[in-house]
Amino acid sequence: MPAPVADYPTYHPMVVHIPIVLLLMAALMQLVSVFRTSVSINWLTFGVALVGTAGAYVASTYVHPHTDGLSDAAQAALETHEIYADYTMWLGLAGTLLKGLTLWQPRKWLEAVTLATLLGAAVAVGLAGHQGGALTYLYGIGPRGAYLEQHEEGPADGNRHEHNQQSSETTR
Repeated sequence: MPAPVADYPTYHPMVVHIPIVLLLMAALMQLVSVFRTSVSINWLTFGVALVGTAGAYVASTYVHPHTDGLSDAAQAALETHEIYADYTMWLGLAGTLLKGLTLWQPRKWLEAVTLATLLGAAVAVGLAGHQGGALTYLYGIGPRGAYLEQHEEGPADGNRHEHNQQSSETTR
């Protein structure tokens, strides 16, 4: 029987995989729409990109875990992860807006620019995921709540953004 959702120290891993899949799908669907004009594919691509971008926003803002006591190397990996997450969100938003524009102004060059932007979001989400994996599997951040701030009101998720780093004498 699966563990109750409330038992997880952070909801970030459960939420973040949705935008990963959707933004990769949006880029692939946009590739198809560059070579094959279809109203239904265009609308579907727009919807998938929109939901993927919204999911990226939620994952990086509302269910973003706050950390405490990280080593210098782990802190650097976390900052890199956050940079790629920001790139993902902004490129996803730009790609979604461009795709929306192509629904009313279908131009091949605009479809190509949209493709480049959504591919950029797909690459950024892949790099953010790679850094997220390093945080979990190399530095042990997150599993069972390790290095996550604990608050009386519940899990370490929220839209306050702070990471507490250990002093250089106590880092590993």
